[in-house]
Amino acid sequence: MTTRGMGDIDTAALQTLTHRLRDGASEYAPSEADEAQELPGRSPGEALARAPRVPVGPRAVLLDCGTSRVEGYTHVLLVAASAEMLLGSHVVNQLGIVLGRVVGVESYGWEGSELLHVRAPGLEWQDLLREAQDALAEDLASQ
Repeated sequence: MTTRGMGDIDTAALQTLTHRLRDGASEYAPSEADEAQELPGRSPGEALARAPRVPVGPRAVLLDCGTSRVEGYTHVLLVAASAEMLLGSHVVNQLGIVLGRVVGVESYGWEGSELLHVRAPGLEWQDLLREAQDALAEDLASQ
């Protein structure tokens, strides 16, 4: 249980800080050049005009990649809860071995059925996700 102490707030100090920040605000105001009307290479509403793409194949199985908080691993892949239903238990059980074909992957370990921790120190998360999806696609194509 965390206990929180009690204390007084020095409102005079806060007022002084507020005035000093307000006085210097013009130095940090964005210039007109910073206020671009459009993003380069994009038009407003472009994303809304297209229908969302439903992931299929390996992209429906390996959903995302992030930083692992488990000691000894660098990344964690989020495996769809429906992976076993989509691929079969044999393929899901071999998923770590399939990822071992990705250059830079040194080891793997499961946490439950949806988190696959991977040690791949030289890879960025987006590269690992793409390479893992490609390795799974190649494995599925060879069966």
